[in-house]
Amino acid sequence: MSDSRLTRVSETALEVQNPFSVPTTIFANAAVPIERKAIDELLRLLEVQQTLEALQLANPEAFPSNARLERVILTPDLHKAQGIPVGTVMQTRGFLLPQAIGNDINCGMRLHQTGLRSEDVLNNLDRLEKRLRHLFFEGGRSIPMTGLQRQALLQDGLEGLQNAVPKFQNQGLWRAWHELGQDFDRVEQRGSLKTKHCMNGLEDWMGEPNTISRDAQIGSLGGGNHFAEVQRVHKILDPVTAHAWGLQTDQVVVMIHSGSLGLGHLAGQALKTATREAYPKGIPHPENGIYPMSLLENTWRTPLRNASNFAFANRVFLALMVFAALEETVGSTDYPLLYDAPHNLLWQEQDTALHRKGATPARGFEAMQHTPYAYYGEPVLIPGAMGASSFVLAGTGKPNNLESASHGAGRIQSRGEAMRGSEQEFKDFLARYRVVTPLDWHDPKVKARPDIVREHLAMLRQEAPFAYKGIGSIIETQTQAEMVRAVVELEPLLTVKG
Repeated sequence: MSDSRLTRVSETALEVQNPFSVPTTIFANAAVPIERKAIDELLRLLEVQQTLEALQLANPEAFPSNARLERVILTPDLHKAQGIPVGTVMQTRGFLLPQAIGNDINCGMRLHQTGLRSEDVLNNLDRLEKRLRHLFFEGGRSIPMTGLQRQALLQDGLEGLQNAVPKFQNQGLWRAWHELGQDFDRVEQRGSLKTKHCMNGLEDWMGEPNTISRDAQIGSLGGGNHFAEVQRVHKILDPVTAHAWGLQTDQVVVMIHSGSLGLGHLAGQALKTATREAYPKGIPHPENGIYPMSLLENTWRTPLRNASNFAFANRVFLALMVFAALEETVGSTDYPLLYDAPHNLLWQEQDTALHRKGATPARGFEAMQHTPYAYYGEPVLIPGAMGASSFVLAGTGKPNNLESASHGAGRIQSRGEAMRGSEQEFKDFLARYRVVTPLDWHDPKVKARPDIVREHLAMLRQEAPFAYKGIGSIIETQTQAEMVRAVVELEPLLTVKG
């Protein structure tokens, strides 16, 4: 689609013309569709620079003269969201934008390797599907914790939870937790964003300090495009890096995509409230509804870190649920973690802040020193639409893309538009592809309730393949622009959707 606000500057990049002189680049080759509404939303976002100038006059101590929106880049999966497009990466100086990471704080990807081959899984698909449905949707999830253990999780992340759960506590998924161990070096910031407090509103979820209980949130996929997927390595694209990371052709891997769920939504609301309350009185509120926050403010830290820590743990338990199902139905296997990375988070460094919303870190060799990835760059996990290929790539750490890459293929249709898509096309897709949902389509009792089936299919259709951009041009753009280096292509064997 032609858009006069965009100027192509290379085969893989377009500059966005804007009245605020904020350097803004979209990475997209000619095959990547760009939604006009997303550009409208992006330009409204850039009005933050105008808001900032008013704040500098009203409160120069909190917003110094060098405070500015330094750079914005957008990954090729760019699409309209609610105020800030998905696929936005922002570098700010002298202030931050808590809203620029979305409500699903620390939504991200996790990838485990196994010692299984695709034939092992394909020969046991029916049994595996049944077991996964029980664990995910039929009360099979078991993650008992005390209030003090949940508090340790929220305040100290995975390291806090590890220290709070003794090895003799091995009910439910704790057996696998202890058996497999936790490789914190393969998780962004070790999955542990420290904070001294828990935000208000979590008392009921945490429960009594010394009483073991189970809750309905931890170990949940959530809706939308979240998933747990059993995949196989379809093609090796970089043999040296693939070998170093232990990836082999036809090897079964497990990919998790989820975040902080309802707890993250609560944290997002707390962040919005905090930014509005910190806004100086006497000056007009921003028309775009996006509120800058001074770096002198600390009210954002507790809700953001609580939600981030919850999300790290949530992905661990989702992965353990798939591990349990594989062991019970396919066979014993090792289960090393390749990587766990967020794509909705904020990274502060002195007086600058890097915000990613629907974009994943793609740092290179230098930034990954003292990690398992020092010689190859950061693993980047990019899934395609449901039923399509996913990719493992390595970051190159290029400054022109703010060391970032896309977090997926990106929507080309809104959920409402997808609902109006071809019903037959979607039925054909489900007939050839294994999707595990709360409903068992083969159950006669389910077949006897076409009203329930229609309603559930309608929700699932919002994530139909035709609602997303093709993953090929998304990956091609980023490899051509040297944002990432492709390592392996994965193809799905079975997907769990909420």
